[in-house]
Amino acid sequence: MISINLLQVFFWTFRRRERDVVNLYNSLSQLMQLATENNMLNFGYWKNNPADPLGAQNELCKLVGDMANLDSARIVLDVGSGFSVPATYWKSQYKNIKITCININFQQLALSTKLVGNNISDMKEKSYALLQTDDVRFVNATSTSLPIPSRSVDRIIALESAQHFRPLNQFINESKKVLKNNGILIIAIPVTKIPSKIASFMKLGILSLTWASEHYNLDYVKSAIIKEGFQISEIQSIGPYVYDPLADYYIKNRKHFRERILKKYSSYLENILYRSLLKMKRASQNGNIDYVLIKCMPSDTSYDR
Repeated sequence: MISINLLQVFFWTFRRRERDVVNLYNSLSQLMQLATENNMLNFGYWKNNPADPLGAQNELCKLVGDMANLDSARIVLDVGSGFSVPATYWKSQYKNIKITCININFQQLALSTKLVGNNISDMKEKSYALLQTDDVRFVNATSTSLPIPSRSVDRIIALESAQHFRPLNQFINESKKVLKNNGILIIAIPVTKIPSKIASFMKLGILSLTWASEHYNLDYVKSAIIKEGFQISEIQSIGPYVYDPLADYYIKNRKHFRERILKKYSSYLENILYRSLLKMKRASQNGNIDYVLIKCMPSDTSYDR
């Protein structure tokens, strides 16, 4: 049984410094993995009725890869890469890319190297056979100080990670430095559509505590992107295909997931998860939260599509 200190988790969630976010993920990642039955840490994209969370998560990776035009890319940064499962997926679909996974969480990176190795040897039937470790690099670094040469990267992807970057504008500034002039930055991010922090706290309820991120407002995210020298070429709003079906899937299969979770965690944590999913669905239906994919390029150069 994994013991969780709720008071400690509360302080980590309240402060949300980089180390706090790392501690949160190290403490709760297994809960997420049990709830999704895999190592991919994103909500997924459920529009095409995938059979399970992994199918939805792969659909989200596909959507992001298409938006990033990865078929014409060579050097890719995955910033806030989690366990590098999305990087593995992209490499399986786009053979010519080389991916660098940037993660402040060393524990996740250490496991990522093992997971990528397993994918090479054990998943040949799923077209992972061509994945080589030389093509996927792992770098322990912060999103706000990327240890990458200037103008050397074709694509930067922050898949459900930028909500943790603080300050967000510093990550965007770093992205501008390392991207090539015709490069693309993709940010897939949960956002609020509530104008003030006080109103956000009141309307989000339990999500204000369990949604352990910065709760960035969409207008703020767009403003930060433009101020740091990018132009936004496309925004896709996919919230109804993320939050609602994810909550419905968990509710439908709650008995199964609860049994799995209770083998390692106390029942109160599963209850918090369940209540959070219910609130997330209501917040989405009420228009208080959304999930957006933003495609942007340096504004001081033309981009040949």
